[in-house]
Amino acid sequence: MDKTKSKINVSHLAELSKMTVSPNEAAGFKTGFEATLKTVDKLEQLNTKKVGSTFQVTGLKNVYRPDKVDKSRVLSQQKALVNAKNSHKGYFVVPAIFDET
Repeated sequence: MDKTKSKINVSHLAELSKMTVSPNEAAGFKTGFEATLKTVDKLEQLNTKKVGSTFQVTGLKNVYRPDKVDKSRVLSQQKALVNAKNSHKGYFVVPAIFDET
């Protein structure tokens, strides 16, 4: 499938990401998205059957960090909720995604 010919709905993407996009910006985004999809189309045409999988390229193995809380980076519940659109009794309220009927 040629993805560059699929319809790119920038206004829908802007709505999903809660962004305000002017018509000029939307045109620029659409051009950028189309160029990206065109590049992906080219990459999909490459024969990679003889190319081995690469999972990690740095050569490092089993690099872990201590599993402890850095209290200097922890938000209070009040600070975490300060920009929440909706909250109730200290929790974020978000739209339901499952139909409970």
